[in-house]
Parts: sequence; C-alpha cells; structure tokens
Amino acid sequence: MNKRYMFAAPFIIFMLMMVVFPLVLLFWYAFTSDYYGGFTFGNFGAVFGDGVSMRVLGRSIWIALLATGITLAIAYPIAYGLTMTGFKKRTTILLLFTLPMWTNLLLRSIAIRNLYMLLGISTTGFFPLLISFVINFLPLAILPLFVVLGNIDKKHIEASQDLGAGPLTVFRKTVFPLSIPGLVASFILIFSPIVSTYFLSHFFGGNDYLMFGWLLNRMFIFGNIGHGAVLSLLLLALVGISVLVLNRFSKVGNKRGGLW
Repeated sequence: MNKRYMFAAPFIIFMLMMVVFPLVLLFWYAFTSDYYGGFTFGNFGAVFGDGVSMRVLGRSIWIALLATGITLAIAYPIAYGLTMTGFKKRTTILLLFTLPMWTNLLLRSIAIRNLYMLLGISTTGFFPLLISFVINFLPLAILPLFVVLGNIDKKHIEASQDLGAGPLTVFRKTVFPLSIPGLVASFILIFSPIVSTYFLSHFFGGNDYLMFGWLLNRMFIFGNIGHGAVLSLLLLALVGISVLVLNRFSKVGNKRGGLW
C-alpha cells in the first residue's frame, strides 16, 4: 500500500464520517417524506411557500451582512495599524484582542449583558444583538487581516512611493488590493456563523430578532426533519455562493494590485 494513502487514510475517514455522510443524510431527508410519500419536492415547496422561513432567512442575511460590515470596518484599521506602523508590541496587542476568545461564548455573552445593564441600556433588541456580534467576532476578523497585511512585501509599498504615489494612493492601489484575500477570509469566518447563530440571537435578540439558527433548531426539535434539511441545504448553498463570489473578487484584487 502506498504510504501517501496510508497517511491520508485517517483524514479520508474523518471527512467521510463528518462531512460526506451528514450531507448524504441532509439530501435524503430533504427529498423524502412519509407525509408526501417517498421521493418528493414537497419539502422545498413547503419551505419556500412558508412566509415565516423566508422572512427569518432574509432577516438573518441582512443582520449578518450589517454586523460583518461593521466588524470589518473596525478590524481593518486595527490590523493595518498593527502591521504597517512598525509597532513593536503588535504581537502582544494581538494577543489581548484574541484573549476573550479563550473563554466560553456563554461567559462572554453574560459579561456583555452585564455591561449593558451597567450602562443602563436594553439587554435585548436589534442594537444589543448587533453589538454582541461585533464584540464576539471582532478577533476572528482581525487575525486573517493581520496575517495578510503582515505578509505584504514592503518592496511593493516602497516601489509605489518611489513612483511618486502619496500615502492615500499607496493604500488604495497597492495595500488594499493585496489585502483583499484577508478581507475575504474574515468575511467568511464572520458571516457564516452569524447568519446561522442560535444562542446569540436567542440571548440578545429576544422574540423579535430570532435568526436562522433558531429556525433550524425549532425544525429539528419538533421533528420536522424534512423542512430542517431543506433549510440546512439552503444555508450551505448560500455560504457556498458567498465563498465563490468572494474568491472571484480576491483574484481580481490580486491581479489589480500595484500602481500599474
């Protein structure tokens, strides 16, 4: 037996058990139903015809896009400042940003809720939910940006400056295009868990801002497995399309990097 296949066997077994088999089950339950009788598209028709499911999905996408945009808008200047200014203690500062991720999500959420109470603001609603997303996922946004910005060859920046480009032009035509892969990675790391979150939306959103993860949980708990499988496939398709589109932008950004 080839040694390469022997070393790859644990990974292959893991992928088959944890990725392929669950996907096969999702497709099986999505296209079969005792209620509709054998193979059917009835689950898809019921989900797309259900105003509640589509409304929750639309709300989840909108909130996730908004929270992701705000998080990236905060994370990018932080990562840029740590990597481009020659700050000596940047690794220590990065560690301080990621330190909250070492604690449990429940503990972080309780701390954020207590902070809301100390400030005298509501603990549930749209803005508390949005702020909780930003606080919890900010470290995940900073890390990929920090790595990508830190790996940009300073010769590209020096060449742009030698050609007479000012700081804004250097950033717009050299640094930012080369940092797009980091933005793409950060977007994927943040958007996917936010749009499917269950606990945070239930803890901070209340009954008015329950999101897609809550709907999935409700479907499977109450035994509506077929509809839950359809919603799961819909979420997978949404994330997959997002990855493909963002990878396309990443490749275009890399090709356009530099002044010329």
